[in-house]
Amino acid sequence: MGREKVLELTREGRTIIVAYAQGLLRWRIVRYALVGGLGIPVNLLALALFLHLVGERLYPLASACAFEVSTTVNFVLNQLYTYGEQKHLRGWQWPRRALKAQMASLSALAIAWAIALALKYAVHLNPYLANTTGIVCAFFYNFTLANRFVFRPAPAAGTESAAK
Repeated sequence: MGREKVLELTREGRTIIVAYAQGLLRWRIVRYALVGGLGIPVNLLALALFLHLVGERLYPLASACAFEVSTTVNFVLNQLYTYGEQKHLRGWQWPRRALKAQMASLSALAIAWAIALALKYAVHLNPYLANTTGIVCAFFYNFTLANRFVFRPAPAAGTESAAK
């Protein structure tokens, strides 16, 4: 096989891979998962910073602060990227949506934690596997909440009063 043919096949392969990736990114759940994946290192970096500031003995406080930082970053990225077509937010709609995102994230965190504890102590599953399972289960719950509760499109102007 000549060099020209290899280069042509390589270009075709890249084109196929790019087209496949673009197709995947059309799915909101994939975009949501990417944003969530970015939240993990954000959380870990924030945790390291807060542990440095308050010390190991205040781990629960540092963990809560890190959770808030990563949840806020995830909310903004989801608003801009995952649900970017919803550009019409005005006034108090953005803070209201952020508060809904906080509630959804806290409930998802509680679910992940409960599943992980149940798997670790009741089933004696490896703690890392139990934690991962809890996160995966909470991801689908959190995505469903995001679609139906947090990032539900705001009513168009004038529609809200007509619906009452």
